[in-house]
Amino acid sequence: MRASRPRIVRPLRGFTLIELMVVVSLIAITMSFAVPSFQGFLDRARTDGAAAELAGLLSLARSEAIRRNAPVTVCRATAANSTTCAQDSQADWSGRWILFQDTNNDQVRAPAEEIIRLHEAVNTGLAVTLAAPLRSIQITSRGYLLADSALAFQVAASSSDRRNLNVCVSRAGRVDQRTAAC
Repeated sequence: MRASRPRIVRPLRGFTLIELMVVVSLIAITMSFAVPSFQGFLDRARTDGAAAELAGLLSLARSEAIRRNAPVTVCRATAANSTTCAQDSQADWSGRWILFQDTNNDQVRAPAEEIIRLHEAVNTGLAVTLAAPLRSIQITSRGYLLADSALAFQVAASSSDRRNLNVCVSRAGRVDQRTAAC
């Protein structure tokens, strides 16, 4: 007969099914609190980005009008891939924006007028609205807004009204971004 060897008892490694279920449950509970706040963070980031892009485009329009010593116009495009200005006055400015040098001063882009910048439509889920419906926005060669009053845009996430930003344009052409009303 063979001599039996003493059996070495090794400690078990790993975890049980119950321990795994407890950890998965804790992760699920934690995520149920984190995901809604993360959605709010994404809404705020998208709103901030769209407001900054709009303010940047309007500031660029002012600086280009002064630099070129000619009127510059910002208008809504008729479609997503169009370079033609919409002819109707609307409050919804969520679509594509066209910035062009308005050589004939009619606030409508003619084929010969130079496009300075095209800005694609804002992200889905965002709304850019103008307080008073306008067809276009014109900046004079001196950098002033050619309008009867200052302009107020509101940028908001359509899934939440917790964070709306206002982009204000004074008659002097100054562009400001704020959470308070213009």
